[in-house]
Amino acid sequence: MRKRWKFELINLYLRTVTRRNGMVGSRAEFLSDNQPNDFKNIVIYSTTALGDFMMNTPAIGALRQRFPDAWITLVAHPKFRDFLTGGNDWDDVVYWNSKVKQVPALVKALQKKGRPELAVILHSHAPYDYTSAVLAGASYIFRDNYHDDESLIDRWLTNYTVGYKGHLIQRKLELIAPLGCDTSAVEMRLPHLPPKCSTTRERKKLGFQLGASSPERCWPIDSFAAVAKRALSHNEDLDIVLIGGPGEVVLGQQFMAQLSPQLHHRVVNTIGKTSLPQLVETINQFDALLTGDTGPFHVAIALKVPTLSLFATAQPVFSGPYQDLNIHHAILGVQSALKAETLGDGAMKSISVDQVMDTFEDYFDVLKPL
Repeated sequence: MRKRWKFELINLYLRTVTRRNGMVGSRAEFLSDNQPNDFKNIVIYSTTALGDFMMNTPAIGALRQRFPDAWITLVAHPKFRDFLTGGNDWDDVVYWNSKVKQVPALVKALQKKGRPELAVILHSHAPYDYTSAVLAGASYIFRDNYHDDESLIDRWLTNYTVGYKGHLIQRKLELIAPLGCDTSAVEMRLPHLPPKCSTTRERKKLGFQLGASSPERCWPIDSFAAVAKRALSHNEDLDIVLIGGPGEVVLGQQFMAQLSPQLHHRVVNTIGKTSLPQLVETINQFDALLTGDTGPFHVAIALKVPTLSLFATAQPVFSGPYQDLNIHHAILGVQSALKAETLGDGAMKSISVDQVMDTFEDYFDVLKPL
């Protein structure tokens, strides 16, 4: 466990403040005949990246469906404020940057409707996430630990999954299964649906998500550029749209530098120019998206936009498409000792331009003229 001393200190602090040795006893209480079956005040934590949040949305929706009359508070990162405010599956959002200094304010906000009966931590940062839930007075705490045998965390939880090796979406649903939630509804959900696209189309749009959370998850820019050149020559009715955040602007510049000026008018570069709601609207207009394992990929899946996703260090069996499998295709690159360029940060070099083009031609309509 990283920084074990921190977890030891938090454990001592919680034992002192609560005068309890943990919440193991809450498991028997939850299972008892007297356990209430209709919670009215629920807190859900999803404070990490966009892709993490999207994969949490089936579980969030299942909780809303199971407890339609509950007051549900979502705890999320402040960078998602304009994306999450007014969402359909929660009543309030408390924004928290995962820092210990903000825990007292978080606890106070979580008690706005009284002490929460249930806290569900789908993806957040330990130890301050479960610490805040305990301090807020949650009667039951469910948490996806991501790792087994976290004894200093486990003692403060009512429920956590053990040894589960399936898709992340399903793992979240199995975590809340003891609450009586439907675990079969696996479709990701957006806080707000974007406006419907016009049925009249003059051009096709192929989206490129150039960046990802870390270098080893990024397909080389020259590979993206090679696909663009071949795709644009394949279909005169096609345009390329680049998407990404402010930190990925340089990737767009590198991409454009590899295209001849004659093709620039067929590339729309939106990298760093859209808010998150605007990004959703942009993706919704695509005929397909070429992407690594990153947030916009999961947004596209929720929008039912066909995706071709590229994996190497990550595994699609855990974080790849889990719905509408007829319109989504993933390529898993294989690293090899005899291909030194595929090791380390070069993992995505194990996927060739030919593999991507062949997949587009075999399974997608985006390269076909209107």
